[in-house]
Amino acid sequence: MMTKYIFGIFIAATLFSCTQKNNTPDKGPVETMDTLSESIRTDTLNVVKPISEKQLISPGKGIGQLRIDATMADAYKILGKPDSGDNAMGSSLAVWYADHKANGYATSVFGSHKYGAKNEQGIYIKKIMVNSPWFKTAEGLGTGSSIERIKKQYDVKKGDSFKVRNKTIDVYSDLVNGITFEVDSETSKCSSIIVGRPNEADGTYLNMH
Repeated sequence: MMTKYIFGIFIAATLFSCTQKNNTPDKGPVETMDTLSESIRTDTLNVVKPISEKQLISPGKGIGQLRIDATMADAYKILGKPDSGDNAMGSSLAVWYADHKANGYATSVFGSHKYGAKNEQGIYIKKIMVNSPWFKTAEGLGTGSSIERIKKQYDVKKGDSFKVRNKTIDVYSDLVNGITFEVDSETSKCSSIIVGRPNEADGTYLNMH
């Protein structure tokens, strides 16, 4: 009699469990590391997240929606009226600040005339600089990345150093690929990234900072 009683309880519990599983709402697929595609790393931790085209740094090609050799007019269409800028010697510099605040993250675009172009009087983008950590290379590098990590991904050569807001900034460039990393000499961390035409020397007529 006791055996039948225990067996009956077991059957009831099993049916209840199955009913509960069948009535549980479907929450959709569980996000796993296999479903994610982008690497955002620190020196001690690897976290994988997707990089959208709007935040991708493409050496020699562009940053986000901005493209090297597009016109400055194209940049205005994408980002709107710049918050700051300058013009000299057939060159132009436009700067956009996050939330239009001068102490916020900045996107700087330098352009100049391009001889041999269909419209030689047009201003074409030569350099794009960002300092927001939101932008990343395909390898997950961005501002805040250490120079050690950068050297593992790019064949950078150290160039000149300069001062910005009382900080010494070292310049590391991979000219073949068209990318430059500006690195705080005190922290050895990247403070801004510049993309330009491959195999073209660093430097602009106008200060991008």
